[in-house]
Amino acid sequence: METNSGVPVCRHFGKCGGCLYQDLPYEVYIQKKENFIRRAFTDQGIEAEINPIISVPFGTRRRATFAFRKGIIGFNETKSHQIIGLDACPALVKELSDFLIPLKGLAQNLKGSGDIAVLSTPFGIDMHIKRTGTAPTLAQREFLADFALKHQVARLLYNGEPIVQKINLPFAPDSFLQPSAEGEKVLVDLVVKCASDARNAVDLFCGAGTFTRPLAEQGIKIIGYDIASDSLHALGNLGKERDLFRNPLLANEFQQVDTVVIDPPRAGALQQCIQLAQSAVSKIIMISCNPTTCARDIRILMEKGAYKLNPITPVDQFVYTNHIELFCCLSR
Repeated sequence: METNSGVPVCRHFGKCGGCLYQDLPYEVYIQKKENFIRRAFTDQGIEAEINPIISVPFGTRRRATFAFRKGIIGFNETKSHQIIGLDACPALVKELSDFLIPLKGLAQNLKGSGDIAVLSTPFGIDMHIKRTGTAPTLAQREFLADFALKHQVARLLYNGEPIVQKINLPFAPDSFLQPSAEGEKVLVDLVVKCASDARNAVDLFCGAGTFTRPLAEQGIKIIGYDIASDSLHALGNLGKERDLFRNPLLANEFQQVDTVVIDPPRAGALQQCIQLAQSAVSKIIMISCNPTTCARDIRILMEKGAYKLNPITPVDQFVYTNHIELFCCLSR
């Protein structure tokens, strides 16, 4: 990423709650994130070795959820429900930043309030309008269909109901995808390299198969587990439905497994890690967007499972925010 002199690159900085650190010189900003990671692990009694942060270029975020109310659309003000109206966002890929202007017209037509989730895909924009307890009128349906045609929207849903679907996208609406294609490639490369000696693996919280598919392409026998979704079904025989929070894989279910990939949500995977610590798995690869829960879960693996934590590689996909992705590899 290009170094920042500490001059904000967005005129909404300071009010919009999306970015927090545009006013920091790059070196100070990066040190702040490294200190956050180190403190999270130190609080768990772990002296972690941290590799240099891999920075993803600014302006590569491919997904966002905008709030709208009374014709105003944008992100919430810092520590407020007040919406900061946006006509562009430099954190997003150009396609989505430019999309904010037509979205403003859309919000004015819909009236009321709600959220609009957008995702930039190679096939066009994937879009989901979410409003509580309302159904689109016939006139709104016609407007939405015209809007999708005019602005190259590949799929448009309204409260989960398909309004327009020009193409069958290879993932379900609201599927979890890494925030940037560039960041996803970095993480996939790290996972594939770390798992190069794997024979039998499982991918926990696999989502749409971000890591499942590339590992299968390396000839590794792998199954991905996650809660039921259309994206999981699209994995075919590579995916199995399972709520890993309520029903984690038990230690004895890892008997034929040598490598585990686990990419939990921000809440972490405490119960699943307790079971993993009792297994005989030789390598665990954890990807986490929350250093606090990541450190907590890794402490369980180190204390109860005698795993060793290799140097952590942070990947900064959430540029100028207080979020950071961690790539961790543990071995016995």
